Formats: sequence, C-alpha cells, structure tokens
Amino acid sequence: MLTATFRSMVAHKVRLLLTTASIALGVALLAGTLILTNTMGIAFDMLFGKISSGTDAVVRTEAPYTSTEGVGTDRGPIAASVLDKVRHVDGVRAAEGSVRGYALLTDTDGRAITTNGGAPTNGYSMPADDELRGEVELLSGHAPQGPHEVAIDATSAEDHDIALGSTISVLFQGPTQEFTVVGTVGYGDGIKDLGGTTSAYFDTATAQQVLGSPGEFDGIDVSAEPGVSQAELADRLSAVIPRGTEAVTGAAVAQENADATKENFKIVGIVFGVFAAIALFVGSFIIWNTFTMTVTQRSREIALLRAIGARRRQVLGSLLLEAVVLGLVASAAGIGLGVLVAKGLKALMDAVGLALPFTALQIPGTAIWASLVVGTGVTVVAALVPARRATKVLPIEALRESTPGAEKPSVVRGVIGLSVLGAGTAGMLWSLYGGAPFKVFGLGLLAAMVGVLVALPLAVRPLAALVAAPLKLRGLPGELARQNATRNPRRTSATAAALMIGLTLVVSMGVFASSLKSSFGEVLADRTDADLYVATSSAQAPGFSPAAVDAVKAVDGVAEVSASGWGQAHFDGEPSGYSSVDPSSADEVMNLDVSQGSLADLGEDGVVVSKSAATSHGWKLGDTVSAQFAQSGDHTLRIVGVYDAKGWIGDDFVISIAEQNAFAGPQLVSTALVTLDRGADAGRVQDAIDAALADHPDAQVLDKDGFQKVATGFIDSLLAFVTVMLALAVLIALLGIVNTLALSVFERTRELGLLRAVGMTRGQVRAMVRWESAVISLIGAVGGTALGVGIGLALSQVLKDEGIKSVSVPIGQIVVYLVLAAAAGVLAAVGPARSAAKVDVLRAVVAD
Repeated sequence: MLTATFRSMVAHKVRLLLTTASIALGVALLAGTLILTNTMGIAFDMLFGKISSGTDAVVRTEAPYTSTEGVGTDRGPIAASVLDKVRHVDGVRAAEGSVRGYALLTDTDGRAITTNGGAPTNGYSMPADDELRGEVELLSGHAPQGPHEVAIDATSAEDHDIALGSTISVLFQGPTQEFTVVGTVGYGDGIKDLGGTTSAYFDTATAQQVLGSPGEFDGIDVSAEPGVSQAELADRLSAVIPRGTEAVTGAAVAQENADATKENFKIVGIVFGVFAAIALFVGSFIIWNTFTMTVTQRSREIALLRAIGARRRQVLGSLLLEAVVLGLVASAAGIGLGVLVAKGLKALMDAVGLALPFTALQIPGTAIWASLVVGTGVTVVAALVPARRATKVLPIEALRESTPGAEKPSVVRGVIGLSVLGAGTAGMLWSLYGGAPFKVFGLGLLAAMVGVLVALPLAVRPLAALVAAPLKLRGLPGELARQNATRNPRRTSATAAALMIGLTLVVSMGVFASSLKSSFGEVLADRTDADLYVATSSAQAPGFSPAAVDAVKAVDGVAEVSASGWGQAHFDGEPSGYSSVDPSSADEVMNLDVSQGSLADLGEDGVVVSKSAATSHGWKLGDTVSAQFAQSGDHTLRIVGVYDAKGWIGDDFVISIAEQNAFAGPQLVSTALVTLDRGADAGRVQDAIDAALADHPDAQVLDKDGFQKVATGFIDSLLAFVTVMLALAVLIALLGIVNTLALSVFERTRELGLLRAVGMTRGQVRAMVRWESAVISLIGAVGGTALGVGIGLALSQVLKDEGIKSVSVPIGQIVVYLVLAAAAGVLAAVGPARSAAKVDVLRAVVAD
C-alpha cells in the first residue's frame, strides 16, 4: 500500500504540482506573516535597546497605565529639582534630564520633511555625557551647543541635501524657529534613523524651551558607577526620590517601550494573519476538489486493491498518507516562499505609507513549525471526506468504467445550506433592525456565507444558464462547454467557490469603501458649516502645531477658526479614543445634534458623550464619568452634553482642548474648521491663509472638495492594500480551475476522442475547454459579486451610527471584476485546452 501510494502521487505530475502550489501559496502568506512580525518585534527591541543602551536607570513620574507616543512611552513631566537629589545618590556616575516632543524638520527650501505612515517627527535633548547617549552617535559635526544649533538624523540630512552649516526651520507646538545644523546622528551598525522617524537633537536647556517647559523634564537618565548593577541603582534611587515618582532600570524601560509600541502594531500581524487564513481556506477547496476527483478517477484502482485483500482502513490510510506527504512538501515549499512574501509585505507596507523599523529577516522556529502544522493540517482535513468516500468503493467496481456520468446535486445538502443561509440572514437582520449586538451580525454573516457555500451546487445550473447564454452564439463548442460545466454541480461549485470567496471579499470592501467615501461627502455638507479646512500637510501625519491656528486667525476675512484634536484615555475603566474641540466656536461650525446640554459648557472638567454611550451606561446630564490619562492620572468629568450625530466626530467622548492640554500635555491639532466673514471672497482668503501658513509647512488650507479628496485618498490606499492582499486568494482559486480542468480532461479522454472522431476540430476542442473554464469562473464571479454587494451594503448599514450615512455601489468597478474573472478563466484553461486538443482519436475506441 505504501508503494502504491507514492507511485500514485508521482504518476500525475501536473496534478501534484498544481495542488502543491495551491497549498504552498497559502502557507507562504502565513509563514511570511510570522517572519515579518517576528522581524518587526526584534527590530523594535533593537531600536529601543540602542536608544537606552547607555542608561542604567530612569527616574520618572508614575502613571496609571503605559501609553506610547512616538519612539517611547508617554508620561507626565518631572520637576527639574529632582535632578539634584538623583546626582547625590551613592553609585550615580552621571545623571541628566531628558526632554522629548514634537519637532518637524524642514529642508533648506522650507518644505516639511514628512514621514511615511505617520511615523513620529520628534525632537530630543542630547545628553552632554557621552555614555548616556548610548548608541546615539554623531556621524558628522558636533553636538548642539546653545539655543540656535541642532543635530538631525543622517537619513533626513542625506535625503534632503542638508549640509552641515545649513540653516533650517524647525516646527514645534509653539513658534517656528531657525537653527543651524551642526551634526548628523546615527544609531550604530549603519542605522541612520529610528525606524522611519525624523529626529532633531538640542542641548538640554534649548530642548526644555522648545519641546517642554523650563523647570521640567520628561525623565531623568542615570548612569551607574562601575560595579553598581542597574537593579541596585534603581533601589537606591527609589529611596530618595519624591512621592509620585519612580526609579526603574534602563533595561526595563527599553523593554517597556518596545512592548508598548509592539502592542500598538499588533494589528499588523492580525490583519496579515486574516489574509493568510483566507488564502488557506480557499486552498482547502482546491485540495478537497482534487482528492474528490482523484478518488473518482481511481475507483477501479481502489476496487482492485479491495479485491486483492486491501482493507478499508488501508485504503483510508493510503489516501491520508498521500495528503500528509503532500501537505508537508507543500508547506516546506511555502516556508521557502514565505521569506520572499515577508519582503513583499514589507515593500507593500512601505508603498502604502506604513514605514516600520526593520532589520535582517528573522525566521523563528515557531514560524516553521506553525506553517508545517497548519499547512499539513488543512490538507489532511480537506482530504478526509474524499478519503472516507474512497473506503466505500466495492471490489465489483473494478469491472466498471471509472468515468463518472452526470450528477444531480443533493437535495438534502441544498436544504441544509438554505436553512443555514436563512438563519444567518435572520441574525444579520436582527442585528441591523432588532437591536441585537454586533456579534450577532458577525455570526450571522459567517453563517450566511457557509450556507451559500453549502447550497451552491443547487445554483450551478441556473447560474451556468445565465452566464453561458452568450455562448449560444459560439455554436456547438459553447453549448458543450455549458453542459460540461453543469455535468457535476458539486465539482463545479467547489471550483467556483474558491474564486467566489476571494471576489466576495474584494467586492464587499469595494462597496464599503465607496459608501464610506460617499458618506464623508455628506458629513462635510451636513455636519460642518466650514468654508475652508486647515489640515495636515500629509494625510498620515499626526497633526500640526497649534501655532498654525493662530496664524490663520490673523488673516483678514476669517471670521472663526475652530480647532479639534484627538487622543486616547480610559473612560469608566475602559480604553477609548476621544475628541477635543474649542468650546467657544465648536457649536458654530459643527452640527453634532447636541440633544442635551451644549459644547459651550465644556470647561476644565466637562465631557460631552455620544447618545449610544449614554444609553449603554445609563448616563444623563450632570452625571460624572471617571477618566484616566497616562500623563496625569485620575480625573472626574461631569457630563455637560449628549450628542446624537456621529460623523465628523466619531468618538464617544468629547472634551475641550484646554482639558486635553491639561490632562495629556500639549497636543497637536488634527483639523481646524474656518468660517469667513460675510461677503469675503473664498478664493482670496484661501490664498491669504496659504501665505500665512508659509512658516507652518506642517499644515495646509483646503476648500471642501480638496479636503474631501485628501481625506478619502486614505480610503483608496486602504482598498488597494486589501485588494493586493486578496489577489493571492484569487490566484489560488485560478490554480484550482486549472487543476480541475486538467483532471476533467484526463477523465474525459474517451469522450474527447469520440468528439474528434465525429469531426470536431482541435480548435473547437480548445474553445470548448476555454469556454467551460470561463463559465466556471463567471459562476464564482457572479456569486461572489452578489454576495459581496450584499455584505458591503450590510456593513454600511450596521455602521450607520458611526457616520456612514449613504450607500454607494461601484458598478464600474464590479463590471471590471467580472470581465477580469472571465479573462482569467480563459487564461487558466490554456494548458488544459491544449492537452484536450492533443487527445488521440484512436483512444476513443480502445477499451482499457
């Protein structure tokens, strides 16, 4: 049996190669994801290790939880007076205060040096002590000394031709200032920037002035005398520092910073993992279909084995062993491809503007074992049902022909599928209109997709009649192509289902993105009364300096400038995002449908909550909400308003900008809404604002159309990213079509020979196979399009309370998908069609 198993595998090399490729591609994405995330994790560890390598202990304020900001964690300031106490502790060799904050570099022409993916643009204090600098080293020039000198990261200097001695402007949260570049900075081992960020270094006194405030530090970095361990130094410091501060080892701070930052980027691994799961799921259909057809074609072989004494268990074991070997070989190949996929994913992230720290690819043992186990497991599970079916082959079947005839779809299977589809649809409707939680919608959506997949064989013939109607114009080859596609509905549905899954996800995301873009236009029209918008110069930048708002306010013709920001904190014990607004002007430019209270009542301890949050928590006007900020700890906020309309603001909590600055430290502005004086010419005022922002290149002024275009550009980038990721699943599905057609041609050898014997030309045979492939592809494409549109509309509806007010179906885009699917089907059939056309006519009349 063992020999028969391996001989059977290598006897059909094309089948083996295509099935292996289907598994390997799915495993490659999984392995690439694990390799990429592991490499990123190590890169973060190295990054923060380099930054703090010269620091043995850090004295800082205590915080209720860890929050990241740029390259490091965010905490409240510590009084500069603590530095004197630290320096007098036994075992302290050197101690200096450290300062970090927003600092955006410009080039010598005054253009902002923006980063990809919103990477931080930070400024730092440069320690005077060489050892405290760790691996922050000067590659050229000297350390900054005095209020007008700066050292910048070497990448910014090289990429923007900033030579030593150049004068550049640096943007802060306060006024923009000019500095002379006196040095370039690297981080050891040839690293010239901190993971895509830009860095500006000042002497400590200057950093306090421009990044923080005199008399305060963000922390105090301490270096130990020889022989004093980090733990011992931290213990000695803890004994003398004031209440509300803490001393921790440098290694602990580096690990804390790395862990907190990795947690923020954990979503990257999750997203890639989801796409890997989709690819493997699609691949499982190909495996199942291949083994099903293999069992059918080998029924005489299996019956002969049973006739000469092979037991059912041996037959089952033989096929499962084939699946295990196939899974292991394909998974091993997938791991090799995973290295290339990891590089491709990194390039894709760079292309969409998500620049992350990176180092040489790291291949952990977990990636190897996980890929082998998952790839082999999926293969065995997908092959289990066909293998069990093979054990039911009777010895008498050795006397029959193995070529299968037409098959009717199972009524029982159809009933089960339609029942599951109905239950899933009911769950989604209950969530949409009956008040059920979002989890019910998710479960209903999953059930609906499973129901469609189970019941799909029933729809094969009607769908084939629909999509193959134009083939009547192609004569006999077109008609035979339709009949061949519907001969075995179960097989056709399994082949089409793989493509259907990929297109379902692509189309649903397209509909959702189109609805989101359309809704954003409505939000601008209905939820804001602004004439102009001040936005970041880069769509992915974290914000711009509040000083830009002051510059806009001074422009003639400007009636009101209302700034808004964003942040994260814990409300009622749960982490949540919040928005900040200017209470003096927010009501005039934002239409939030405040049903109770007013935005103007926001003061030093007020909060406005969304209607959904108020309802779920039972809050009413005048109630209090506990809030925690990483920088300042606990606060009690009083509810001064409830708003109904999410859209322009999508968070459940709104506080004043003054509160945000008091609780979270000075913050950047996300957007500013501008209204004009009555009769003012919008074009002239926009030009005047643009001129006023010349010294603030981190901000730009846009009209409504321009702002909408910039804002929705991110949606287009995200959709492109999703489409590229799903392209692998579609490629696997097309390999499945090739595999199915190749096996189908093999089992129909006599039939094809007879067709040739009665006069069908080679060209007609090729056309018949190509059109059959196109029909199968379009069945999957039409089914995927219908399901994708439905899911996209449902997602838009379920998120209507989050600001999605309109529904838009991109008809042109969907038509392109259908055309491409048909073309891909024809392309997939090239090989099988050539094989079919070469069938020997004599084989039709020779009995096996």
